[in-house]
Amino acid sequence: MSGMNGTGTAARRDTPYGERFTLFAEVLWIGVLVAAGSLLLVTWPAAMAAGCAAVRRCVPDGPSPGTARRFAADFRGALPGGAVVGAGGLAVLGFLGADLRLAAAAGDLPFFWLLALVIAGAAGAVVVYQVRMAATWSSTGRWARVGRDGRGSAMLAGAVLVSAVCVWQLTILAPLVAGVLALAAVAVDRRRGNARGSAPNPAAQSPQGLNMPDPRVPNSGGA
Repeated sequence: MSGMNGTGTAARRDTPYGERFTLFAEVLWIGVLVAAGSLLLVTWPAAMAAGCAAVRRCVPDGPSPGTARRFAADFRGALPGGAVVGAGGLAVLGFLGADLRLAAAAGDLPFFWLLALVIAGAAGAVVVYQVRMAATWSSTGRWARVGRDGRGSAMLAGAVLVSAVCVWQLTILAPLVAGVLALAAVAVDRRRGNARGSAPNPAAQSPQGLNMPDPRVPNSGGA
């Protein structure tokens, strides 16, 4: 037993900085994959859903091999419904942007700053809702409406705001921030699930819903 524990510990520490840095690097790699899947814009909810599914796999036991392959499989599975969600979100954001542009072109309107603030808040709410839908897909395998969870949405809104500021300050951080945002979305969704006493769907742990073995532990796949 002690030999097995020692082997497992040694296998998990596969970087000079230990297991935590390995997990951090995995989340950054997931962010790059999410950014690549979001290049068409309308596909970004599906990419975020696949990223959240990848985070769910690497958080409990540390990073696992085949992240890009499993991400691609999840992305294909989430794309049909995710494209609809993405198109709807882009339509709402485009409408809000057009309203703001018309208000700015109208001249010196009173309380224009308040209108801009309301529109920005509405746009942020759309993004937060779509990210929460992506996190829900990663645990259930289907696109569904997000239940009421004001505290969780507020927490995720803070993460979205910080992410937006980071990207605004340095655009090159966008691929890295996407992974951290997926991690935050999974954390908020798990918090809600734990509060309601629900367990994650085992079928969402792998693209085909199989009990995939852990290559770091001998005979972990089961008979």
